[in-house]
Amino acid sequence: MWGTIGLFVNVVSGYGIRSLELTVSRMVIAAAILGICFLIRGRNLFRVRAGDLIWLGVAGILCLLFFNVSYGIAIERSSMSAAAVLLYTSPVFVTLIAVPVLKEKLSSRKLVAVLLAITGCAFVSGIMSGKVTFPADAFLWGMGAALGYAMYSIVAGVLLKRYHPLTVLFYAFLTAAAAGCFLADMKHMVYSISQYPQLGVVLVVSACVCNIFSYLSYNTALKYMEAGRVSVIASIEPAVASFLGVAVLGESMDFYGASGVICILGAIVVLNR
Repeated sequence: MWGTIGLFVNVVSGYGIRSLELTVSRMVIAAAILGICFLIRGRNLFRVRAGDLIWLGVAGILCLLFFNVSYGIAIERSSMSAAAVLLYTSPVFVTLIAVPVLKEKLSSRKLVAVLLAITGCAFVSGIMSGKVTFPADAFLWGMGAALGYAMYSIVAGVLLKRYHPLTVLFYAFLTAAAAGCFLADMKHMVYSISQYPQLGVVLVVSACVCNIFSYLSYNTALKYMEAGRVSVIASIEPAVASFLGVAVLGESMDFYGASGVICILGAIVVLNR
């Protein structure tokens, strides 16, 4: 589902919407939908310990929002391919941090899978064919995105031992949306929706696909699996994005792209054999 983000970015850019506004709008809509669902059925999902509110805020603001904003800036400063290969160094961070924090084991199989996943993302991004260059600021923002993504896996992994995946998701979206509204030009977003009602429909669909259903799947995986394993499996995203680019946007896939997809799928097979 995360692999479809590029399609939605392609659509909303035609309305003059920046990636930051799209990111924050998705979080606002996702938090609103989950909140309404909780009120209608399942108010107990609102319940959290007062002491955990700060960690839920960390998951939302310092992890989700920071990751998404950094990723968007990395794309703007370089390219989507370059940003993707920087972002998907995150399994390394997740695997290494999860050892002391979540007491996960660092097996040889997991190391091989991480290396395969990163190699595959590098192939898919075009870096192996020499088509990608990293300006210094883009590199820093891309690594920031990878760290934010990795830290979400760790922080959420701890919180999911106490709460339902939807509860963690709601508070993460809520805090990220609240902080993001100070960064994004939401007045322009509201004006654009009033002028183009179909844009509102696109935003709701993107919030459901790219935020609610995708993060619910990711959180559920984190609840029952090791964080390092989940992060490697999620690295299938750039492969999916490449396939969708070919099938929907008419982009081409060369030998390097196909090799990258095979490496990523190989990582998942190695990890779950």
